[in-house]
Amino acid sequence: MMNKKRDWIAGYVMVAPAIILFLVVGLFTLLFSLWMSFHHVQAGSLISSAKFAGFDNFKEFLFGGDTVMTRMFWNSVTNNITIAVSMVVIVVPVSLVLAVLLQNVKWFSKGFRTIYLIPMVTSSVAVYYVWQGIYDPAGSLNSLLSTIGLESLVAKNGWLGEINRSLPSIIVQTCWGAIPATLILYVAGLQSVDMQLYESAEIDGATAIHKLLHITWPVLRPITAIAVILTINGAMQIFDNIWVMTKGGPAGSTQVVNVLVYQEAFVRGSLSVANAMGWTVFLITFTLSLISLRALRSKT
Repeated sequence: MMNKKRDWIAGYVMVAPAIILFLVVGLFTLLFSLWMSFHHVQAGSLISSAKFAGFDNFKEFLFGGDTVMTRMFWNSVTNNITIAVSMVVIVVPVSLVLAVLLQNVKWFSKGFRTIYLIPMVTSSVAVYYVWQGIYDPAGSLNSLLSTIGLESLVAKNGWLGEINRSLPSIIVQTCWGAIPATLILYVAGLQSVDMQLYESAEIDGATAIHKLLHITWPVLRPITAIAVILTINGAMQIFDNIWVMTKGGPAGSTQVVNVLVYQEAFVRGSLSVANAMGWTVFLITFTLSLISLRALRSKT
């Protein structure tokens, strides 16, 4: 009995630093951010001078309290959702196909295993500058199009400098960076598929497509739910690549909510509105994740 009690105490002592760190840094920060979203607090002002604002900070950007801010916010949310939907449509199926190829095609796996983690292990800022160079007016993408005779597709102001091409260009770069993490999930999930199912299917004359749809996909559906949710969360939290590559331009075509929050907090100095925006995006992201989870579960 004493040994069990001693083990119980030792366990709590070992996890105590992590719990304390979470309470002091994580939970306190969240609660303080929520408190600020319902108060008027300007940058450089004392917290003691804060005044309760109710939902005024939310009305500022949600319901036309500031017409320009409202338009910018909903434009940013639209861009975030566009990126999220595009990533789900592109990243998830491409990662699944690559994972299946890695498992079944030996010549593909030998060469590809050495390079598919490059986006994860390379400095993100360095990667963004490389993509910026690719999209530059004199960059490799325009040069390639000119070389193969597709001058009509060349972006004279660069792919990040034209309103109709900037967001699709950001989406391509973002998907390229997101595929490796999703690929790892699927590679791990494929290890749990019973190989005897494939052997039985082959005896019955099943093709590779049939095995993918009727054996691989049902087993990987829970992992797909996780992949979709992580992809949506990542798309709704996107910031660094857009800040480095476009800063939300041109003309707000790549503006996302986190860029707007950063500008509101550290450029305009309105910390209260910035925190209110952050919590609004959290609720939108949470709702989208629940919808995705329910949609995938309903088919199980």
